[in-house]
Amino acid sequence: MSFRKRSEIIGTPSVPGRGPAPVSRPINLSGRAPPAVRSIPNRGSPSQTTEQDDLNKILKNPAVRPSLITSQPTVSTGGSDLDKLLLHQGLPTGNSLLIQESGTTDFSAVLLRSFASQGVIQNRVVKDQLNCHVIAVGVSLQWANDLPGLYKGSTKEQKKAKIMAHESKVSVSNLTNSGASAARNEDLKIAWRYGLNKKNQAQENESGSYEHYNNQFDITQKLVPGPSSQDISFVPVSTNFAQIIQQISMIIERQLKQSPSKIIRITLPGLLNPSIYSPICSMPSFITPFIHSLRSILRKYDNNVVLLASIPLDLYPRDSSVTCTLESLFDSVIHLQPFNQEMMQLIEKAYKNEPAKIQQGLINIIKLPVLSERGLMMIHDGEYAFKNGRKKFEIEEWGIPVEDDSKDDEHNHEGAQTTKNIEF
Repeated sequence: MSFRKRSEIIGTPSVPGRGPAPVSRPINLSGRAPPAVRSIPNRGSPSQTTEQDDLNKILKNPAVRPSLITSQPTVSTGGSDLDKLLLHQGLPTGNSLLIQESGTTDFSAVLLRSFASQGVIQNRVVKDQLNCHVIAVGVSLQWANDLPGLYKGSTKEQKKAKIMAHESKVSVSNLTNSGASAARNEDLKIAWRYGLNKKNQAQENESGSYEHYNNQFDITQKLVPGPSSQDISFVPVSTNFAQIIQQISMIIERQLKQSPSKIIRITLPGLLNPSIYSPICSMPSFITPFIHSLRSILRKYDNNVVLLASIPLDLYPRDSSVTCTLESLFDSVIHLQPFNQEMMQLIEKAYKNEPAKIQQGLINIIKLPVLSERGLMMIHDGEYAFKNGRKKFEIEEWGIPVEDDSKDDEHNHEGAQTTKNIEF
């Protein structure tokens, strides 16, 4: 019989010649195997490092800039006002935008063509470097031939540009006019000394950081030279949505294999339009899995792919099941609502001396990318109006024009003279 001292701890080899006491373990009454010990992953794992490297490469693309809200890569829609309306200064990558349009107008086609033309122009920033690729679904080569060209300015601005280009050349006539050019340089020095051109320098610096991010287009001019097969690909529409998705996926994989930092712009002009799509495509068995598949492509290539589509509301009203499904599946939705004839007559009468201020309709915000998914209420109806000018597609705050008849009344009162003498 052995005794244990009070200072000894249970489990220690108190008796000489015996081995260490067995380690006590908790009793498992359930009869199951003990759970395996999980290893905590390292925060600086190689996968996270690779994703950060890919993100840095994407941000070096001249067609990309970080979002003002979420800092994620963002591309331009082809219109500076529409970029500001989305609050990200563009459309974030991995997101989609649906443009709904009421009436028989086709203003949405202007936005989609500008979206595609923006991608083609950004391919010409650096020689032999392709930064973007456009995938057009359901349209032909004729649609690409009608892409708008760059806005070169008014006639006065074009004349000034020609004069400056002519003066920059070395010729006998330019050397004789060297005195006038010296005086002009002296005026520029005086303006710089007194800070008269600080405002212009600030504007140049602000636009110079993302010089090729956004361009202005002239809808009266065509893009010259036109897009090539390296700039745009066409995917025909069929009643089997899997074939369309397979072709789009093959094009994306091929383009990203050539350049992992390339931006892919997918356009769907006139979605479910009977002139392009079969009536079977409007059935839920086609449109729902088709948009779901496009959404999965956007999530898979969330740093490279963006999607822009349009749908006519006269054929598919907002309260229909098709449009409700599309609104829930797209990341952002806007509604173009042209004015009726009475409102257009009122606006034209109010701005009869200022035709540049005439607006064509309202633009309503239904969903915004990223922000609406996070629960922010971003619905704005009747707050913004649009006008499709030659220079750009402009969006501004909406206010009902008031017809000013005070000048006419004053003119009538001045012209009416009394013939009787009035004595007080």
